[in-house]
This record gives sequence, structure tokens and C-alpha cells, in this order.
Amino acid sequence: MVSQTDLFEGVQETLDALRNAGIGLGIVSTKYRFRIEDILERYQLADHFGVIVGGEDVTSHKPHPEGLISALAALGVTPSEAVYVGDHVVDAEAAMGASVPFVAVLSGESKEGAFCGFPRVGILGAVPELPRFIGSCGMWPPPGHASPPTRR
Repeated sequence: MVSQTDLFEGVQETLDALRNAGIGLGIVSTKYRFRIEDILERYQLADHFGVIVGGEDVTSHKPHPEGLISALAALGVTPSEAVYVGDHVVDAEAAMGASVPFVAVLSGESKEGAFCGFPRVGILGAVPELPRFIGSCGMWPPPGHASPPTRR
């Protein structure tokens, strides 16, 4: 599984930009944490994330908000200080259950219409749009950091 996993174009640069701006990052997934960690190590991204909550770390999987609530606690942030980015309806449901603002990214199999019934702060076509979107919401850049990168 690890050797067959490729990053979407622009993900590395997006994660670098978010981390360099001091934005805490976490992963909440139903996949096993050790596989996620192996993938992150393969791409030298492990140090970008303050927490990884895998399927083995929770008793209730998404759409239940348990994993997201656990990640928020580990990062030391409240739901209003976070945004949850996901590409599936279960991500939107988990965000709603945890009262975390949600951003849909259409990089997965879900189409834009699938997210219409859920509260969300945005729908993006691809991950590299995230820094600019966060900037447009006034959440970036934190004081003393550069502006978000422009999309190429």
C-alpha cells in the first residue's frame, strides 16, 4: 500500500507552506496510523503533522467525530480555532459533529453536490488552493509570516 501511494500534485508545497506559516496540522483517517506514518516518512512529511489519528486509535470511525475531537485535543485547539479539510461526505459529517468548520476538497471521488447538505466554509477544486483560501478568510498569514503562495 505504501509503495503504491502517490501524492497529488502540489500537496508537498501546500503542506510546506502551511507548516512554515505556523499552522498546526493533523490527520484523522480510518486507515491504520502506521501506514499513514510510513507514507509520510516516504515523502519526508512526517514532521509536518502534530497528530495522526488512525482507525485503530478510536472506537467509533468517521462520520463519528471521536477522531477529530481527539486530534483537536492533541493539537491544543478548540473547534472554532480549527478547520477540517476533507474529500468525502463522512469528513463533512465528522466536522459537523465536532462543530469544526469544514472545507471540502474535490480531490476524491465525491462531487461538489455531495456536500450541499452540510455546513462548510468552502469547496476547493484541489489541495493547492488551501493556502489562498485560508488567506482569503483572514486566517493566514499569522503575524510575521509571508503571504500565502499564489497558485501556478
